[in-house]
Amino acid sequence: MKKILNVVMNIVSAILISIGILAVLLFGIPTIAGYKPFVVLSGSMEPHIKTGAVAYSNTRAKVDDIKVGDVIVFKAGEEYVTHRVIGINDDNTFTTKGDANLTEDIAPVKFENFKGKTVFAIPYLGKLLKLVQTRIGVFILVTAVGLYIVYAVFSSDDATEERRNF
Repeated sequence: MKKILNVVMNIVSAILISIGILAVLLFGIPTIAGYKPFVVLSGSMEPHIKTGAVAYSNTRAKVDDIKVGDVIVFKAGEEYVTHRVIGINDDNTFTTKGDANLTEDIAPVKFENFKGKTVFAIPYLGKLLKLVQTRIGVFILVTAVGLYIVYAVFSSDDATEERRNF
């Protein structure tokens, strides 16, 4: 039974370490480099960016460097929107449109609401993040971490006892 528990806990340990490394690779390093991840909540940019993807935007991009055809992230009210620039206007605004939308966005985007230029997206990653934010996802994650901590505490006591008996 103890061997089975050790195998299970080694698997849990490997999963938790992998999640930690993946989180650093997917969110920590890009953020330090100036690329902010945004979860795409609608299908307005399909097929270019799918619903549930995480779109990474260069937050260091300058508004003056944006060209027609670039995909940008901008603040619209309390939401962040990822749409394509279809026009740059003389009044310091962008005209934008989602690739899947038939018409352009109603309100032009003021340059001051520009948050970054989208450079790439990872499909489905946003769906995974949303799952982790649900009650079940949090429960599973907290339970796994808790079990690992309990196991680590008790297994280190067992290892100490075994060394004494050796």
